[in-house]
Amino acid sequence: MARRIEHRSTSVWPASRVHDALIDIDHLEERLSEFSGENTEVVDHSTTEGGVRFQVRQGVPADRLPPMVRTVLGKNLTIDRSEAWRPAEPGHYTGEVAAAIPRVPGSITGSMWLRDLPESERPADGSAVSEFVVCGSVTSNVPFAGSKLEELVADRISSLLAEEMRFISHWLSRQH
Repeated sequence: MARRIEHRSTSVWPASRVHDALIDIDHLEERLSEFSGENTEVVDHSTTEGGVRFQVRQGVPADRLPPMVRTVLGKNLTIDRSEAWRPAEPGHYTGEVAAAIPRVPGSITGSMWLRDLPESERPADGSAVSEFVVCGSVTSNVPFAGSKLEELVADRISSLLAEEMRFISHWLSRQH
């Protein structure tokens, strides 16, 4: 059975700036070096008339994994992640994400959107002008530990997405 992933975060940056960071190869490389271990790289990055696609390989050191995951998967972990982004309309972007862990049966898939918040949905204090949303699922076919592994991975993905959005905000502040 699949475990649902739902993540929502807001930003003080307009969606166009957040989108530009999400697809920027320099940002991707810096973000990977911040959050990943060995065996980390931007595998592919391509731009077409329809949008941007990229694939990254993220190494996760064993000491950052929960004990149960280390027991099931072994030492270090590698995650192959691909994203595709395209503009839907001004200030609104949509995309898909997929991830896999080599040699582990299962999948991580989802849809994403990034949009400017309408004035009526913005906090009065100006703390948010855009939102980033990911809806997806984690499926694991590991015998006897699949559902627990799905739960751990889904929780870790939600945490990672929050960390990545904080990183984007700091990265955009330095670019300004």
